[in-house]
Parts: sequence; C-alpha cells; structure tokens
Amino acid sequence: MKLAIFDIDGTLTNTNTVDEECFVSALDEAHSISEIPTDWGQYPNTTDSGITDHIFQEKFGRRPEDAELAKFKGCFVSALTEQYQFNASAFAEIPGASVALNRLRLEPEWAIAIATGCWRESAFLKLRAARIDISGLPASYAEDGLSREEILQAAVSRSLDHYRLSSFGKVVSVGDGVWDVRTAGRLKFSFLGVGSGKSAARLSTAGAKHVIEDFLDYAKLLRLLHSTEIPSGVVF
Repeated sequence: MKLAIFDIDGTLTNTNTVDEECFVSALDEAHSISEIPTDWGQYPNTTDSGITDHIFQEKFGRRPEDAELAKFKGCFVSALTEQYQFNASAFAEIPGASVALNRLRLEPEWAIAIATGCWRESAFLKLRAARIDISGLPASYAEDGLSREEILQAAVSRSLDHYRLSSFGKVVSVGDGVWDVRTAGRLKFSFLGVGSGKSAARLSTAGAKHVIEDFLDYAKLLRLLHSTEIPSGVVF
C-alpha cells in the first residue's frame, strides 16, 4: 500500500492569506508582539510551533511557556472564527479537494493521512469551514514537533498503526510550499506540488517534478500520485 500525506493551508484549503493575517494579529493581541517577518520560508522551521518558538527566542531569549502558547492559540482561533463569520469565502477549499479525498479513501492501493504545520484546533476550524471531512484519517499537527520533518514522520507512524502495516511501498507528500519540497527531499518522500502561476514555478524550481493547480481532474491526480518522485535539483 502507498501513503499520500496532505498538507492543509494552500493544499486542501485556500487559507494562506487569512491564516497569515490571523496569526500576526493573534501574536499582537496575546503577547504584544508586532511587526514580525511574514516570509515564512525564512524561518528555521515553517510551522506554527516552529515560528512561534523562533519569535519568542528572538524577542524574549526563551521558548514560550505552555500558558503563553495556550493564550496565543486561543486568540488565533478566535481571530479565524471572526474572519470566517465576516468572510466565509476566505476559507474555500482548493477546487475538488473534498471530492478527491473522499474518492482516494476508496482506492485499495492508497492510504491517506494529514500532516500540517498548523495548530490542531485551527486546522479543524479551517477544514470545517471548507467542508472537508478528515474524520477517521491519521493526522499530525504543529503540536507534534517544531519541524515539518517531525510532523510528517508522526503522520507516517500514525498511519502505520492506523492501517496496521509495517511499511508503505511509497510515501507521497502533497504540499504547496517550497519548505514542503525541502522536507520531502530530506525524508526521501515523493512529492506532488499544489499551485499555479508563480507558486507552481517556485515549486518546480525547488525540485518538484509534478505540480497540479487543483484536484478537479481526479484521474490526473491519481496518475501523478503513482508517478511522482523524490524532489531533485535546486532546493533553496
């Protein structure tokens, strides 16, 4: 059996913009931290946990305490909820994502998992808003590690337990960020990019051999999942 691991923001849901806005406003509200760099790819770890940890180290010379993380997460989820009530269209799915996931669940050759750099509660909110059902799927979140490598490895481990297997014949990471390409390369996972225009070009330059714009063409998705390879080439 093969395993396809899906990211959330920018991959299953078109929420990169609203997620960034709410992340920044929540840090300010919870801890009076403002004017942070939002070029997420420049952080050592491009995950909610890794970015928060880095910012605290830069601002306060220490890691955040559990109570500080809880306060920030609460403000973040509240900000996302408010934005959803104000503009539900900012939480749309990537076209075809929900149907594709449901169809892929029925494929005998494929197992599915979710691995995201989002906090668990914010991930649930965005998926519910986009009407994407991941119930019953193994998943890992920002709480499972600072790095994307740790989070994807947690997803694989949980998937092995969930599907009662000792190994997978192939692991494909499906994501939208250059950091996703890097992570797949480091872990020796195959990679399928999701993006269009400049975003697709960045993924290709980083080493992604296949990039899709959306999930509307299910036959193409299935074909690329089977044929995609470990990223190679220039990774920046």
